[in-house]
Amino acid sequence: MKTFYIKDNVCTPYKLMLNRMSNYLKANEMFPADKSRDADMVIIGTCGAFKSLEDEAIGFIESAKKDMKKGAELVVYGCLLGINVNRIKNYSPDRTIASSDWAGIEALIENPVVSLKSIPQATGFKGKEDYRLYDPGKQFILLQTGCSSNCPFCPHKMGIGALKSIPSDYILSQIEQLSKDVHTICLAGNDTGSYGTDIGTTYPELLKQILNRFDIPVHLSQVNADWLHTYQEELWPLLMNKKVREFQVLIQSTSGRLLTLMERKPVVAELIPYLRKLREVRKDLLLRTDLIIGYPTSTEEEDHATAEFVSGIFDEVAVHAFERFDHARIEKRGLPFYSSKIINARIEKIVAYLQQFQNVLVHRGGQVIKTLEAIERPKDDLRKKYNCALVPTLP
Repeated sequence: MKTFYIKDNVCTPYKLMLNRMSNYLKANEMFPADKSRDADMVIIGTCGAFKSLEDEAIGFIESAKKDMKKGAELVVYGCLLGINVNRIKNYSPDRTIASSDWAGIEALIENPVVSLKSIPQATGFKGKEDYRLYDPGKQFILLQTGCSSNCPFCPHKMGIGALKSIPSDYILSQIEQLSKDVHTICLAGNDTGSYGTDIGTTYPELLKQILNRFDIPVHLSQVNADWLHTYQEELWPLLMNKKVREFQVLIQSTSGRLLTLMERKPVVAELIPYLRKLREVRKDLLLRTDLIIGYPTSTEEEDHATAEFVSGIFDEVAVHAFERFDHARIEKRGLPFYSSKIINARIEKIVAYLQQFQNVLVHRGGQVIKTLEAIERPKDDLRKKYNCALVPTLP
C-alpha cells in the first residue's frame, strides 16, 4: 500500500488543484498519510508570491527532507518553480511540477487506472488544516488559472502563467450540484475578471448566468480594476443583485502615473465615482481591495491619497509592500528602488492611518500560514455584522 503526504502554503486556486491531485492519487489506490515520515511520496506545494511565503515554502521542503523515510519520493509543486527555482534545486527534489502542469500531475501515477481527466475539479480543500476558518458550507468554484496581465514587477505571472479559463458549462454544472448543500459559493481564480476572454465569453456573462439560475449567495474575488473598468456597465446591474455578498476589486493605487509604470490601465481614478456609488447603494456589500505601497518613484503623497480613498469605500484592505524579484522585468528598467526600511516605514504609516477607521479591517499582505487565521476571524465577524448594515463613513 503506497502512501502520500501533502503540505503547502499555496493560494485558493492551487489548494483546489492540490485537493484534486489528492483525489487522483486516492482514486489510484494511494492513501494519505498523517505525517511526512510515514509517506512514500511527499508533495510540497509552494507559493512564491511574497518573500515571506517563499521562505515559508522552503521551510516546508527543509522539514520534509529531514523527516522523510529512506526511499520516499519528494515532489515539489507550485509557483515557486517559476519564480525562484534555484532555491528549490538546492534540495534536489525527485520531481518538480509547475502550477499549470497537468501532465506532471498525471505522471505521479505510472499507468493510472483512473485518469486525471475523470477526477472532477475540487470545490473545497483537502483537509480542515488548509482552511483559514473551516466552513464546509462555503465552497469555491475555480473559474480560471493564470493571468492576462503582464506587470513588470509581479512574480505571480512567472509562477502561474497565462490565462486558462474553465468552460462555463462545467462551472454551471458544478454549482448545480452544490447549490442545495452549501450556503455560499466563491468564484475563485488568479485573475477572475479576465475569465472567458480566451474561450469566447466574458466574466459578466458567466456571472449573469449564475445569478439567474441559482438562488445562492456569491462572493466575487480577485477582480483586477482594469476589468471592472472594462465591464463597469455590464457589471453594475449584477452588483445590484443581493445575492452578490462580497466583491474584491484590486486597485493597487489611485495614481495614474504609478499604474502606467505598473503596465496597468491608469483607470482607477475614473472608477472612484463608480465605487462611491456602489458603496452608497449597496450598504450590505462587503468590499475588499489590495494596495501596493513603496512602488519605485512613488511618493508618500500618492500612497496616502490611495489610502484616503479606500478608507471611505472598502471594508477590508490588504496593504502590500513592493518587493523585488530577480527575474522580474522591472529590474531592467533603471528605476530607483526604495530600501525595505523606507517601504516598511511607509507601510506602518498607511496601516496606522487606516486603523483609525473602525469599519475598515486592514492588514499587511504576504502573511504566512500561521497568521492568516488572525485575519480571517475578524473578516468573518464583519460578514456576520452586515446583517446590521455596517457601512464605512464616506470622507
